[in-house]
Amino acid sequence: MDNFLSFLESYGTQVSAIGAAITFILGLYKYQKDRQTTLFWKEFEVYHKLVKDLVEPPNVDSGMYVDRQTAIMFEMRNFKRYYPYSLRMLKGLREKWIKVPDQFPRLIEEIDLTIQFLERKCKSKFSISNTKQ
Repeated sequence: MDNFLSFLESYGTQVSAIGAAITFILGLYKYQKDRQTTLFWKEFEVYHKLVKDLVEPPNVDSGMYVDRQTAIMFEMRNFKRYYPYSLRMLKGLREKWIKVPDQFPRLIEEIDLTIQFLERKCKSKFSISNTKQ
């Protein structure tokens, strides 16, 4: 016990500083993890709202809402975590929409541009992950 007390007398300031530093680092780590979790769920909610707005008309009686749909397709380029799914979904929608008579050409053009963008990104991500193995 005397050794411990003499150790604290000699190095008490340093031990306190180390303890404070460890507490600060753990608090910072917890804050960062909480922030990442919050951002993850916000991105989830925004992405799924975009998907809903893309495929579901605002109401039953409304006509086409092409400008909003093309903007949504463009925005899907910002959700890296969803690239593979977005690519599959947009390819399926393209197959369905191309068969619609009098389809707006801007809609098909934007879906093609977004599909091309996502294919490039998925290909580069896939080739990078293969080279790491």
